Amino acid sequence: MYEFHKVKIKNIQQETNDAVIWTLDIPVHFKSTFIWQAGQHLTFIKIVNGEEIRRSYSIFNPANEDDIQVLIKKVEDGLFSVPAQSEYQVGDKVEVMAPTGHFIMVPQDDKTYVLFAAGSGITPIMGMIHEVLNNSNSHINLYYGNSTVESTLLKTQLADLKDQYPNRLSISYFLSQEPIDVELYAGRINAEKVTKIFNNELQQLDIAGYFLCGPGGMIDEVKSVLAEFDVDKSIIHSEQFLSEGQVMSEKKKTATLDSGVMVTIDGVTSRYEIKEGEDKTLLDAALDAKIKMPYSCKAGVCATCRCRLVEGEVEMLNNYSLEDWELEKGYVLSCQSLPKTKKIVIDYDG
Repeated sequence: MYEFHKVKIKNIQQETNDAVIWTLDIPVHFKSTFIWQAGQHLTFIKIVNGEEIRRSYSIFNPANEDDIQVLIKKVEDGLFSVPAQSEYQVGDKVEVMAPTGHFIMVPQDDKTYVLFAAGSGITPIMGMIHEVLNNSNSHINLYYGNSTVESTLLKTQLADLKDQYPNRLSISYFLSQEPIDVELYAGRINAEKVTKIFNNELQQLDIAGYFLCGPGGMIDEVKSVLAEFDVDKSIIHSEQFLSEGQVMSEKKKTATLDSGVMVTIDGVTSRYEIKEGEDKTLLDAALDAKIKMPYSCKAGVCATCRCRLVEGEVEMLNNYSLEDWELEKGYVLSCQSLPKTKKIVIDYDG
């Protein structure tokens, strides 16, 4: 499940001046491996100056299609995103992990889904829009923030869907760096705007789920408003937007004791140790021990390294992706976890 596979780039399309869409041709013998759910992402691997780097990009096309599409926006000095704009050609092969991620949607009928996105956060949200429109009769209210009209990602695809489903898809665009007539939509999505939206548009609806993807500040403000209106936490789902190479926190701690760790991945159990005083997470120490572990961002955002803590206790330095129900069931992020007991058992299969 966590191995990398070589797949061919079938098409490269310029989306904006600094973003491209890759269409990946999934071979027939990989089809069962590359089944995905709306909201999931792919992790790519690339060797740069002898060092392995990994980057995750969300799948945005409908989950029933044969090919897979991802959007890659250029980030200044991005080790993957910059060459992705021009150095790769149609026909090139890339190494990619099977779809992963727990920011997913399975729509119900006769409901409304409320989606908030900003910038590149539209990519997993777009997959969810397809899922709702294709596999239910429910409605969507999308609130989408960008800096300018020209920089708005996937706007053509959204316009096409709006034309196709005029009564089921509502889209509100917010622009932070370009004049706009309606004051509500001028500027970033923030708590004040969300409060007005909730009072005017959402309060009377039968909403099955809120799905938020964008910068942490936007997500925090939307969540704060929903909490003020006593919206059930269980229907609020979020995935924080992470720019390539971005560090979420400089918070560092060291292990306070020697700990032996057992990890099970794809049915294989391996053992390794973390020594007192080492500033290594469960993931870092496993990689140093040459154990193949699933990971991507190493920042607590993508949840690629999510595993179940079977035995022992850990301290998570950051958590930007696991929801309350996952924490209650014992899931942790190995890239953020330090041991608090002498024995730790984690399982990626359970």
